[in-house]
Amino acid sequence: MASDVVPWYGSDLRYSKARTPDLARHVTRAQNSGLPKRLHRTTKKSVIKKNCDLACDDRPSASGKSCDEYPVATSKEGLSAGGTRRTFDGCSDRDIPSGTGPKGASACAIAARDNKSQGGTNTQFYRAERVLQNDPFDVVIVP
Repeated sequence: MASDVVPWYGSDLRYSKARTPDLARHVTRAQNSGLPKRLHRTTKKSVIKKNCDLACDDRPSASGKSCDEYPVATSKEGLSAGGTRRTFDGCSDRDIPSGTGPKGASACAIAARDNKSQGGTNTQFYRAERVLQNDPFDVVIVP
């Protein structure tokens, strides 16, 4: 029996509120501001770097914190796709305005351990679910 590929089905990239509370709070706020839950993977290093640079490159370091961007840098919906950068109260980024809508990216200073954990979670997810260039996936928060 042949295996069928269903290219429109998006697997869930799950972030845990219990394990990564700062990350979960940032993603929830970003999605509630209108940024998409459904993303599409990019493996292009130039796009990933541009997404990171546009969202977080100018953010100063804070003790125990690091800049997180949403949509994730490894998605085609990152800031390189257009829109403006936004943030939220409590993100330590007072010089970035708040905003809403489906375009752009959110930048927020979160616990460095949460941000590091996110990188590992993303890598494991892409491998386990075989998420390739342009494949859709949904970002969800779980308890």
